[in-house]
Amino acid sequence: MKKLASLLFVPFFLIGCSNEQTIQVTDLAADEEKRVEIEESIRNQEEIYSATAIFVKDELLVSIQVNPWLGFKEQKVEKRLQKEIEEKYPDLKVLVSSDYKLHWESQKLLEEENEKKMADEIKKLKDLAKEET
Repeated sequence: MKKLASLLFVPFFLIGCSNEQTIQVTDLAADEEKRVEIEESIRNQEEIYSATAIFVKDELLVSIQVNPWLGFKEQKVEKRLQKEIEEKYPDLKVLVSSDYKLHWESQKLLEEENEKKMADEIKKLKDLAKEET
């Protein structure tokens, strides 16, 4: 019985320890170069395991999730990524947040096809993020 339990436990443990990043970048302005560079900037941050980036006009909303055991570094990762993106693209209004609610809402926004509605929702999310801080 113990052998059977250990045989079942080991694969689940190894699956839970995967280092795969989930990154989604949506660009309604269709600027492929920016989209790829932003995705690379996020992938270079080893602490991030999930991220969503949404471009609308001159605004960029990036919501990130940091590995759970590195939660104490969340704010540092957030600031470092925001600074890196702002240096590359000073013309963009950038918001990087590690707030889970913002990440969840931005995931829902990916399904939206109306650019005006998406821009309004992003503005609401940015206001909400500024209100929390």
